[in-house]
Amino acid sequence: MALLLMTISLSVTAEPLKVLASIKPLQLIAQAITEGVTSTDVLLPPGSSPHSHSLKPSDARKLRNADVIFWVGPSMESFLPKMLTGSKGVVAVSMMDIQGIRLRSSVEDEDHVHQHDEEHDHGEFDPHIWLSTENARVIAREMTRVLVLADKANKAQYQENLELFIKSMDKTDARNGLKIKQSGNKPFFVFHNAYGYLQDQYGLKVAGYFTLNPEQQPGARHLINLKGQLNEAGASCIFREPQFQPAYIDRLTEGLSVRVGVLDPLAENIESGPASYANFINQLVDNITECIQRAARMNGKIS
Repeated sequence: MALLLMTISLSVTAEPLKVLASIKPLQLIAQAITEGVTSTDVLLPPGSSPHSHSLKPSDARKLRNADVIFWVGPSMESFLPKMLTGSKGVVAVSMMDIQGIRLRSSVEDEDHVHQHDEEHDHGEFDPHIWLSTENARVIAREMTRVLVLADKANKAQYQENLELFIKSMDKTDARNGLKIKQSGNKPFFVFHNAYGYLQDQYGLKVAGYFTLNPEQQPGARHLINLKGQLNEAGASCIFREPQFQPAYIDRLTEGLSVRVGVLDPLAENIESGPASYANFINQLVDNITECIQRAARMNGKIS
């Protein structure tokens, strides 16, 4: 079973707790909880993909210096388990293993809620868990629990920050539900199969994706099928990702009435702060709904 939590007692000192998140979206959630106590650092630099990142000496130093590390799990950051196993004096939490987290099956239209005492193979599940605000609530609660155990002196601040974060998620869901309804919620296409949690959260309609794994070229049969879907869809939206810009997207969309937008599941351009995770989810929804509305105008459905 994947590394869940290495529980090592941490002495309370005058120095702020050193908190590290593997990827930017987890950093945004953690920073909301650590606000006013300490800053949460992030391991992966901008432009890096957790699917293929190679650890550098600077990364190893960050890991060695951290008191608490929050990461997704070995099916996302495959480079981390070996390093974490050799780390001493650190609390490391794999978010795919925490109690109450909702895990989507890698098989489309199936889902599963993982219980903390249940054995499973991470490869069976979609690791993009942070793209669900329901999961974000679960993650924030677990982060709070871990931080309070490691830093009891700041328990009240962590718990207050958690309450504020939960309230912000309620507002975020209300806002985005309304925006999606007003947009008409038409089907759209994404670069890789990463948005199932966001789709489930808000009832979005992902019509297709270019690849299952952004590191691998999709098969010819899949691209032919996707070309047919794009032809049938007419004026529609396709979303790239800033970390990947393969030429086959241009080849597939040549001559078609499509609008090409950008979705960034790793929140590269979002500055870390207490409201940043909400801003991140809002930006994703804004990019989707605005593109849908523009595509509808292309189709003559909106005057």
